[in-house]
Amino acid sequence: MQPLVSVRSVSKTYRRERSVVGALRDVSLEIGQGELVRISGPSGSGKTTLLNLIAALDRPDQGQVIVAGIDLACLSAARASKYRAQQVGMVFQAYNLIPQLSALENVLLPMIALGRANKTRACELLDLVGLADRSDHSPSQLSGGEQQRVAIARALANDPSLVLADEPTGNLDDQSAERVMGLLTSAVRERGRTLLLVTHQRDTAQTVDKHLELRGGVITSVSGMNTSDDLCSAP
Repeated sequence: MQPLVSVRSVSKTYRRERSVVGALRDVSLEIGQGELVRISGPSGSGKTTLLNLIAALDRPDQGQVIVAGIDLACLSAARASKYRAQQVGMVFQAYNLIPQLSALENVLLPMIALGRANKTRACELLDLVGLADRSDHSPSQLSGGEQQRVAIARALANDPSLVLADEPTGNLDDQSAERVMGLLTSAVRERGRTLLLVTHQRDTAQTVDKHLELRGGVITSVSGMNTSDDLCSAP
């Protein structure tokens, strides 16, 4: 079966003032439909860069990133935006909710972008994350954990095949982080969707299928269920 995500010999560098920083070095990996994958590693190891490439927010200097058979490097800016709207749900550490909108309106936004706003579905998603009674509240009226739960509902709005979460519990206390992480992983798994999760939370180890560790832009270890030689990185 063709993998949902295929990263092939990808390298990415950034220029900072007069220096060149290697974010990823010859990274290769494959992720199947329905897999939950945790990505960990120290700050600056390339985790966010990898997510940005898979989200078509950036392009590799070398190699290919293919998602659902689409070579992301071939997409125009407009087609990349449409790809994100249709195929990708994103959850960020900073929540990124629109402060002037209610929780319900924030969840509706991705649907509006595709011209298919469905208030019933948005309400169902808020109910899924335990916020049915807070739908008319603005982000400022919600706790950090509640805001992140709204962000999870928003990420699932268009029923994406792929969910990318970059340190989604980094701004939360331990209790809120545990609840948010549980909601995220269970919501994705129940729908048979694929999750790439960048996190330092060790208690996710039992809920994911694979764990990749990045160091210095290279995948240094792969563990978990269904690992194979296809999931690797050059040293």
